[in-house]
Amino acid sequence: MRGFRAISNVAARKLLVTCRPPTVRAATTPPAAAVFARRTLLAGTLTTLSLSTPALAKSDGAWAKHSGAFVDADFEDMTTAPSGLQYRVVEEGYGVKPQQGQKIKAHYAGYLLNGKKFDASYDRGSPLPFAVGAGQVIKGWDEALLDMKVGEKRLLKIPANLAYGARGAGGVIPPDATLVFYVELVTLAA
Repeated sequence: MRGFRAISNVAARKLLVTCRPPTVRAATTPPAAAVFARRTLLAGTLTTLSLSTPALAKSDGAWAKHSGAFVDADFEDMTTAPSGLQYRVVEEGYGVKPQQGQKIKAHYAGYLLNGKKFDASYDRGSPLPFAVGAGQVIKGWDEALLDMKVGEKRLLKIPANLAYGARGAGGVIPPDATLVFYVELVTLAA
């Protein structure tokens, strides 16, 4: 949310600067009407900008907690993409979908099928920023997040070929591991 407010304030200041009356060279106090007009313009601009940008609810990740090994019932009613990626929309998004290469921020919690959590941005309190669809994350993430709307939450079951494959990752993710992610598309960057 801070990013939206900072952008809104900068945009409001730029608008205020471009709408100022011509500068008077003499050292005089600006007329009260001009000061009032600028303040009214600024207040109206900030109100409009804050109303046009939906507030992002701060997510604590409670929806992304899991205990114990995953069982088949956890993956019922999932949609399977042609690539083999499986997903279930947990909460519909309200925004637009990102474009390939666009910077986004996503919150996540990642698990192995045995239920062991290997990483979670929720635990750090900060979503992961990256350019989606640019190969900066695993293929399953790029595919899923390019199809999500801002604010959307999904449960993903990612086969090894769309994750870390036969190499695994850093001794934490074994070779040929299917991964389970709770993913939330938090925001898009311009």
